[in-house]
Amino acid sequence: GSSRPQRPTRPRLDGREQIAFSAPAATAMGAACCTASEVAANQKDVQDGSVRTPVKPEEVVPAVGPAGGGKKAPKEWNVTIKKKEGAKLGIDVHLDDGIWLVVEEVVHGLVDTWNKEHPDKEIRAGDKIISVNGKKGVAQDMADACKTDQTLELVLQRD
Repeated sequence: GSSRPQRPTRPRLDGREQIAFSAPAATAMGAACCTASEVAANQKDVQDGSVRTPVKPEEVVPAVGPAGGGKKAPKEWNVTIKKKEGAKLGIDVHLDDGIWLVVEEVVHGLVDTWNKEHPDKEIRAGDKIISVNGKKGVAQDMADACKTDQTLELVLQRD
């Protein structure tokens, strides 16, 4: 036979027996809870009238890199396109936000040729043109430069 003392048991609804644990065993395993006598006398609850100032969204600066949830900094690169007589630039953009040009589609033209010659600096849908010949911050000015200037020095960004 076994020399271990019998543990008290109680029946379960499924007909098997369940070992009953006493409260002192649970306390010994670190499950003790705070009591009123353990709370510091100078501790104050939020309801004591103190005011907490919420952080405004514009004050929050998101972290970049692995510590920021794995989101990488946007990729940025330069592209130089020289216009040729009768050739189309070959991109559709929108100016909706007013700050930069967002590429909607690359169609047949100079940009398509650029992409084939420079696959590491490819321009594709979703990319932002953040500067055209030094103009930035006003999408309409950049769009105008794309229409009138013969050489386009573009700075692009991809999230």
